[in-house]
Amino acid sequence: MKKRDKKHPEYYAINAYMILAKQTDSDCAKMLKISERTYKDKIKGYSDFSAEQGKMLATFLNVTQEQLFLV
Repeated sequence: MKKRDKKHPEYYAINAYMILAKQTDSDCAKMLKISERTYKDKIKGYSDFSAEQGKMLATFLNVTQEQLFLV
């Protein structure tokens, strides 16, 4: 099985802000209208959030995009 290449480092801050906002991967994925697997791939670095998804996620978690996307 071929190992997938990452597009960017993992976004560790997103998980911390999800905990503070009492939101789950499932909650965030539903809000973004994507699958939970796709959402997790974006956090882990295998794909990217679109600019619009970044704005939506920051608003949903009540933080800035700069805080979310620290790497």
